[in-house]
Amino acid sequence: MIDALVRKFLGTAGSEFLDLYMQYSIWVNALLFTYAVLVILARRNYGQVAQFILADFFHKYDNTTLAKKSPREIRALLSKWKIPWENGMQAGWFPFISSPHSFLLHLKNGRTFQMVFPIEFLVETIVRQTSSRRN
Repeated sequence: MIDALVRKFLGTAGSEFLDLYMQYSIWVNALLFTYAVLVILARRNYGQVAQFILADFFHKYDNTTLAKKSPREIRALLSKWKIPWENGMQAGWFPFISSPHSFLLHLKNGRTFQMVFPIEFLVETIVRQTSSRRN
């Protein structure tokens, strides 16, 4: 009875999709689980890539100097500095990256890093790291 009610709400195309899912549920669930694991690994890779990209910035500018600067001044320093996007490729073995609020996987490359790491994120990361080291 519940099956008939569900199929009535799904319609003909939905019922066919439900039958297909029920027939191949192990494969569909395995595929979804694998993708979820890949997304988790890619999100973990996100923080590592940010650290590698900003490592040269922290070497160039002293932490005490950065701690005294406002976010606007840090943004100005970042705009003058040539961001070494290629350094992010060295961060970890995993070839994908995903931002914390996304389920999409992106291959690690310079263009992807520019898209995934906006300047505002880099400024927030620098402010967060310098304030935690100051306290």
